[in-house]
Amino acid sequence: MANTGEVDTPLVVVGTDGSEHGDRAVAHAAAEAARRGALLRVVHAIRVPMATPGFEPVEPNEDTRRAAEALVRDAAAAALRRHPELSVQARVGYGLPGDALLAAAEGAVLLVAGSRGRGGFVGLLLGSVSRFLAARTTCPLLIVRGEHGAPAPTGVNVLLGVQGDGDDRAVRAAFEAARGWGVPVHAVHAWSWPGYAGLAGPSEADMRAVAEVHAAALAGALSGERTRFPDVEVRADSVMADAAGTLVEASAGSALAVVGVRHHRGPLRHWVGHVATAAIEHAHCPVLLVPLD
Repeated sequence: MANTGEVDTPLVVVGTDGSEHGDRAVAHAAAEAARRGALLRVVHAIRVPMATPGFEPVEPNEDTRRAAEALVRDAAAAALRRHPELSVQARVGYGLPGDALLAAAEGAVLLVAGSRGRGGFVGLLLGSVSRFLAARTTCPLLIVRGEHGAPAPTGVNVLLGVQGDGDDRAVRAAFEAARGWGVPVHAVHAWSWPGYAGLAGPSEADMRAVAEVHAAALAGALSGERTRFPDVEVRADSVMADAAGTLVEASAGSALAVVGVRHHRGPLRHWVGHVATAAIEHAHCPVLLVPLD
């Protein structure tokens, strides 16, 4: 069942904790691996206490290891039942779940996680882990949201959130997914009024001029992939509205929401922007976060 050798084929990695949301993540990851002709690596992380200076780290007991190994074997077997042609690895990681998944996903083309997990202090908390991964992953991260048990083009489109310049990777990912599923791309660019010095407020001409600039920016961001994917239907909406709320609302009924992310790093934490955070926490469909930096 498992291929444990190193291979040159693409790699898709998924984290699971045996919960319903973990099972959905595995199902989506298996479908993506099959679509890409990739190796699927199913990972479960055993939390171990952080080492205290002067003391040896605490190793998980044999029962814990066996339970974790059984969990990933079962998850790998479920993936193979859906896609018998897959090559699947089942791996157990040790330490903080997010760190274990990032290590397992080195060189991967896609990392997959659920939006919620089993819960509890010792479980693999997929919700918090997905936010941790979003701020650190160097490969695209698929966060499985929504209630569909198996991946399918159940939505009417692939939703794409367009910020402006530099979104090329996210735009390409959205068009590739739309072509693969045979659905249109719905590209949304939400913008806010930049401010106005006049006491009377902006004129209709001012509003129209700014709206035209944003519409042109959206068209420019899509033009290259529209040429590359002429068979993909595209609907483009440029609206003056809150970007995070617009994306979440538009995700209802979509098969996938694609958002480009830039990583912000401080001395004490890593984070992504508010639009990506809103998608992670509130989107009505799976979310593909594509690193842009």
